[in-house]
Amino acid sequence: MNKKGIAAMIITASVAAGAFSLSLNGAGPSVPPVSGTEAPIVTVQAASAPSASKLAKAVKKAYGNDYLPNYKLGKTDIKDKYGVASSLYSSAYVEVPMMSGHVDELVIFKAKNSASKKKILSAVKKYQKNLKENTLQYPMNVLKIQASKVYTNGKYVCFFMLGGYADSNQEENSSEEQIIKVYQNMNKKAVNAVKASLK
Repeated sequence: MNKKGIAAMIITASVAAGAFSLSLNGAGPSVPPVSGTEAPIVTVQAASAPSASKLAKAVKKAYGNDYLPNYKLGKTDIKDKYGVASSLYSSAYVEVPMMSGHVDELVIFKAKNSASKKKILSAVKKYQKNLKENTLQYPMNVLKIQASKVYTNGKYVCFFMLGGYADSNQEENSSEEQIIKVYQNMNKKAVNAVKASLK
């Protein structure tokens, strides 16, 4: 083999070695990944369930000017009034009226788990029972209390006694059962608002 042939072989070998080196360092042409070695797909988790405050906001919006509670309770007040410790819920929203003549209440608990939900539900039902059996109420509030609603949905436990008062014409021309029905229908607004927020 002459000198030109040997030189050509050396140049060819050098070019091949350089290309091999570049491919190892990642500077060479991109090569499609072998099937099964693609990057894993990232799964985006769904948003967590809304807080009690977010549900309360939806309920307030549903009632507009007929929403009467205006005093929000803290953890200590909630424990004293409803017998529900803060360790049982991840969030809570409780609002009552400042005027003693009103009884409207908005109570929403987001329980931490199924066990805590049972305890919260038991406490709220006990509260409702005591409220109904309490004879020291203004006459205009008695039927509204009888129509109060305990409602659960998933991890939420709610107590609704909302919607203002039946008008004087309804009170004069309706039976107690009919007036209670009016108040029960008022509480359905809260139930529907919570349902819509949890869809």
